[in-house]
Amino acid sequence: MEELVEEVLLRFPPADPSRLIAAALVCRRWRSLLAGPGFRRRFRELHRSPPLLGLLCNSPTGACLLPACAFRPPGDGLLRGWRALDARHGRVLLRWDPASSSSGGSCPPLVVWDPITDRRKDLPPLLWAQYPYSWNAAVLCSAGAAGCDHLDCCGGHFLVVVVGTNSKEMFAHVYSSESGAWSEATSARHHNDSVDFAPSALVGNALYFAFQMGATVLEYDLGTREMAVIRLPPRAFDWQRIALATTHDGCCLGFATADRSAIYLWKREASSQGGDAHWAQTRVIELAKLLPAGTLSAFSDVVGFVDSIGLIYVRTADGLFTVDLKSSQVTKVSKDTGFSGIFPYMSFHTPVSCYLVASNMLPFVSG
Repeated sequence: MEELVEEVLLRFPPADPSRLIAAALVCRRWRSLLAGPGFRRRFRELHRSPPLLGLLCNSPTGACLLPACAFRPPGDGLLRGWRALDARHGRVLLRWDPASSSSGGSCPPLVVWDPITDRRKDLPPLLWAQYPYSWNAAVLCSAGAAGCDHLDCCGGHFLVVVVGTNSKEMFAHVYSSESGAWSEATSARHHNDSVDFAPSALVGNALYFAFQMGATVLEYDLGTREMAVIRLPPRAFDWQRIALATTHDGCCLGFATADRSAIYLWKREASSQGGDAHWAQTRVIELAKLLPAGTLSAFSDVVGFVDSIGLIYVRTADGLFTVDLKSSQVTKVSKDTGFSGIFPYMSFHTPVSCYLVASNMLPFVSG
């Protein structure tokens, strides 16, 4: 019975999309069922949290997508000449870096990429009012925090937010795919720091970007388009860097940082008295008890934080590791330590057509 087949297929684990692809190849009736919008909607509503499909890493030759499951993007996964800036709501934001590419020709400076369909949207050049000292950018669904559950919005409209600093002020520009244009700049008082090329965090209706000196965070309100500076807690030790994140419930800003032997998790909490929010340390993870012997001989550095599934990425002299906050399980992801940026890519991957099945996943079905 078709309705029973659908109930079984709905319970396939989203973190292993090759099982759905294999099911789509059984017969035309199953393929039609899996490719239908009703199945895709029910599948996302049942599982809720998009699975981690891969890890975008910036290498000297370009961005590459390290797979976290059977999913493989079209091609070899290496985006030569591109740098990843952000990955959110099923989209990836890339910037063109001619210094890392040997190919000729001109490329758009910013592109929004869907790794599943391999579709790219070239953004029009952003004309700076004044050359920026530093800048960073983020991509997100244009519906905002209250208007979308982000389970199936990767094909809809999106926003790209660019923030930066120049000699006079902080500034922000917003691109809307619906209008196809950049907004006029909004600005705020400069406070003598530079925006870091590190993953941003989305909490409610606000985006957060780290500054390079590690003492403050830039807050951009998507509703009012105003900017503010938030101070981090005083340093009790020599932090290497911070990885911004949201808390598990998505309501508060948090961050992770590390010294040589431990990871420290912090959360920004609202005051019960109605005053300003304050920072509270929520957890300390002793790395020496989790990582292999000799791994911490030189340094440890938090380079990524997937708050929705509780994964922290730690770079050491021995390679790149993940630490599961729930089970304390440690997994070595790569022996390479030369990545300049790490961006988890999370999205649901269900077969949309037989062409997508054949091009993306067929080599992995037999395994």
